[in-house]
Amino acid sequence: MERRNARRKGSERRRSSQVPNKREPQISKEKKRSFKREIILTALIVAIIVGITATGAYFGLQQVSEAENHEPTTPQIVLQEDVNEENQEDIAEDDTEQEIEEPPEPEIMEEPETTEIRIQFAGDVLLHSGFGIVDVARIGEDIYDFRPYLRDIAPYIDGDLAIINMETPVDAYGGNQGIATFPRFNVPFEILEALQYAGFNHLISANNHSFDMGWEGLINTVASFERAGINHTGVHRTEEEFHRPTILDVNGIQVGIIAYTDSANGLEPLVPYDVLPWAMRRFQSHVMDDVPTITEDIAHLREEGAQLVIVALHWGAEYVDEPTPMQREIARALCDAGADVIMGKHSHSPQPLEWHYRPDGSRALIMYSLGNFLADQTRISDASVLAQVNSEFHVTQYGMLVSLDVVKDEEGEIHLVHADVIPTLCMRDFAGNTLFTVDAVSVMPVFGGELPEFVEDEDLRYWGRRAYEHLVWIVGEEFIRRQ
Repeated sequence: MERRNARRKGSERRRSSQVPNKREPQISKEKKRSFKREIILTALIVAIIVGITATGAYFGLQQVSEAENHEPTTPQIVLQEDVNEENQEDIAEDDTEQEIEEPPEPEIMEEPETTEIRIQFAGDVLLHSGFGIVDVARIGEDIYDFRPYLRDIAPYIDGDLAIINMETPVDAYGGNQGIATFPRFNVPFEILEALQYAGFNHLISANNHSFDMGWEGLINTVASFERAGINHTGVHRTEEEFHRPTILDVNGIQVGIIAYTDSANGLEPLVPYDVLPWAMRRFQSHVMDDVPTITEDIAHLREEGAQLVIVALHWGAEYVDEPTPMQREIARALCDAGADVIMGKHSHSPQPLEWHYRPDGSRALIMYSLGNFLADQTRISDASVLAQVNSEFHVTQYGMLVSLDVVKDEEGEIHLVHADVIPTLCMRDFAGNTLFTVDAVSVMPVFGGELPEFVEDEDLRYWGRRAYEHLVWIVGEEFIRRQ
């Protein structure tokens, strides 16, 4: 009985376990699947949010690290040329988009430039062959060498433009034929080579001896200049040459030169009448009558581009120490008219220098006469000058080398900033004896009254001191170069 009751109770428990609980609602399969999807989607969204947050944090830390470890960089400028066609269309459609322009090139400021040049001036080259100065330079048949005469002065001829007066015709018949001396000169071609060797690069050819060998001699003299390759101003073979201005480009400064003479020694009949008006410029130095004509020529040089004007005047009396009052008046009037330099010559003896100040404050340099440079006039037959020249004062052997420093400033204005004089002595036997050796002649600088040390002859050293004292007296201490 008890066993049956036990089996029944067990059977009831099994049945009861298989009966749903009426108090809990029953969930369908479809709802279960929907619930699972929601859980999965929620988990995925959470994962994405966490990922984005972690990524942003990572890159944020990277930017902070880069900012701490790198210098600030300049933003890159994207040039219009680098934008592709599609982007260019987008930019054109969007009115609010700013067009990126190429930055302008930085302006380069040029430093103001100034130009400095040195112009040098020397006096007469006058070779009296009868005294031996030409004869001893002969080294072969019709061949000469005058360079030894200038070897001692050559180191001091250092100008960008170095001008000297070629007083006489040069090789007027060709081949050094017909060499002649006073009163009508014709000197060998090689004198030009010697002057170039010394450092001179421009000649003044208008003077009282220009017609010595007539019209043919003048033409051949110009041919000699061309053959030597040296420029000149003064005589002309054609009317075209007469009207063609001499303007030289000297290291960027345009230098105009014009030359006149007050005498042709009465030799005009040796030149055809129809060429006289333009063969050589002439003027009167005892009156002011020709100043307007010279003034017009100065103006023409300016119109043609000359920034500095040199007027060479062969004028005045010979063997005197001072110009006439009229020469002073003419020179100053020409400076007021635009001449920057007056290069005087012909006296065969040195005359004063002076600065002339214009109303606008600028200044010009006047050299009334430079004296002889290379010459031999120790024998003068004229009784009126015999006492002066052949006595104690051999003024014809005294000369000067003048240096003028010129500056063109950044505005193109010309300034004459400095001028000085090296006294020179054309050394030779001052007793006037005929020369027999080329070493007997030399143009020497005289600094402080002393010739170079290698000159041992006390008589010559004495004349060196006299030359120096004379030049100091003529031009003044302020112009003398000490060394």
